[in-house]
Amino acid sequence: MHRNSLPATSFNKTALPISLTLLDTLNNVLNKHTGLVEGHHIIHFSNKHYTAEHGGYHPIEIALAKDIHNLYSIFCITDFSFNGYPYPTLERDIEFDFTHATVFTRYSGLKSMSAPNTDKLYTLWESRFIDNLAKGAYSQVELRSR
Repeated sequence: MHRNSLPATSFNKTALPISLTLLDTLNNVLNKHTGLVEGHHIIHFSNKHYTAEHGGYHPIEIALAKDIHNLYSIFCITDFSFNGYPYPTLERDIEFDFTHATVFTRYSGLKSMSAPNTDKLYTLWESRFIDNLAKGAYSQVELRSR
């Protein structure tokens, strides 16, 4: 972790086992934007080469908010993919919605975060995302605030 980065403890706990590696990654992105005030933020990870025709690394969005105590809460993690024929559009493929304690997958729909094996699905998704980050799969990382 960088000397000036936020400790991973500056995140509120979630219903799923978010790794310190992912929290450190989020800290590193947030620390590049000094002066973030309380409010909602979205970190968007994308690869400009991802297309409906050739596939690639799905765009990922992580929505979070900073509260008055300078703690961040992760609201939602969404993995998007192209779907539909003949005019594919980006749609959510997997979504971990911590605000509503639900998980959406394109093939099984909406379920409670407490459903069996949800923690395993999350851990598998996160490990692949972290691996893709480590190999530089996301050429664009943007922070959007509102």
